[in-house]
Amino acid sequence: MADTQLNLPERSALLALMTLTQEVSNAGLSDELGIKIERGTRERLIELGYIRAWQTGRYRAWMHELTDEGWRRGGEELGSPAPQGAPKATRLQYGLTRRFAAFMARSDLRVADIFALEGEPAVSSAGVDDQLRAAYAALAPERGAWVGLARLRHAVGDLPRADVDAALLRLVLEPDVRLNPEFNQKILTPQDRAAALRTGGEDVHLMSIGRR
Repeated sequence: MADTQLNLPERSALLALMTLTQEVSNAGLSDELGIKIERGTRERLIELGYIRAWQTGRYRAWMHELTDEGWRRGGEELGSPAPQGAPKATRLQYGLTRRFAAFMARSDLRVADIFALEGEPAVSSAGVDDQLRAAYAALAPERGAWVGLARLRHAVGDLPRADVDAALLRLVLEPDVRLNPEFNQKILTPQDRAAALRTGGEDVHLMSIGRR
């Protein structure tokens, strides 16, 4: 279970970003769910490593997106008990999400199965995930090694790119999977750049399975 207590605005921010599944501005959060991530909440969640946040556009609007660790913590929060002395509305929120977490556990469902990309069927995509894991195992010299996305995409070249992108975004929610940018941009080939996946406001080029 979580080792750092979150207050209600922090918890609500995590669950809201899980619900929308993608980077979103405060205006988007307000329109969709009626909440806003205030400065203190944003800075705390960044400090804990649960979200990324950056400003964009003419009006320097804040954008927010969950990190891998934020997705993990959000999943834990679904089953967390209400704080002592919480008001009725807060207890209701916690009670509902605990029921939801219990259903997921009984059904052997993961966070990635529930909070899938819009328009992507989570359950039927398991085969794509398995193919990517198998391709990684065939290419990696050892468990946990970094493998370029260009090589992975070539290995599963019969799959549509959109399906591979969606699978990568699901897999990175698993505790043993990592996606990272290549920090030495000078060594990237045109193929590496074309194979990159855009997430969290940056391009990632490498995948690792097995690091914990």
